[in-house]
Amino acid sequence: MFFLLLVQSVAAQQKNDSVFSAAIISKIALMPADAGKSFYLNADKSANPETLLIFLSPECPLCQNYSSVLNDLYKQYSDRVNIYGIIPGKAYSAIDVKAFQKDYHIPFPLLTDPHKELTQYLQATVTPQVILLDKEYRLLYKGAIDNRLQSLGKQRLKPTAFYLNDALQASLSNKIISIKRTKAVGCIINDY
Repeated sequence: MFFLLLVQSVAAQQKNDSVFSAAIISKIALMPADAGKSFYLNADKSANPETLLIFLSPECPLCQNYSSVLNDLYKQYSDRVNIYGIIPGKAYSAIDVKAFQKDYHIPFPLLTDPHKELTQYLQATVTPQVILLDKEYRLLYKGAIDNRLQSLGKQRLKPTAFYLNDALQASLSNKIISIKRTKAVGCIINDY
């Protein structure tokens, strides 16, 4: 029954990727790399007003390159934002995910979305890509971490716009997020 509801919701989402159902998101089973049981996003009972989902791939060089930026953002915001790395699909074992986490010193939880239910529902398409949601899972920001990547193979030496950081600062200060969407550039999330 849930799968049918999810399929119908994903079809409805094709026209609107700004409003998500907390009921659907909270029923999607994710797998932590360090435990054998499912994890649900609503299981985190913290009082944090936002949830940041970072779509990652252990083999993606861009994800590897952005790990230090993401680690810094975690240090800055983890006491006020629920932060999770999402690994879409079944391509990576728990050992692969743990190795990625260890090699790049990633402090936030990494969760596998084995059936890509969350990935498809939120319409994530590349890694790295970030999606910032409020407490009711309404979209606050979706897209790139910053503007370092202009296109695949073309990047600035240093970013000049810090989209995710700006969105987090504005949201946590109860200000309007001036840029709510950007195009994320990265490794395409495959069908496996």
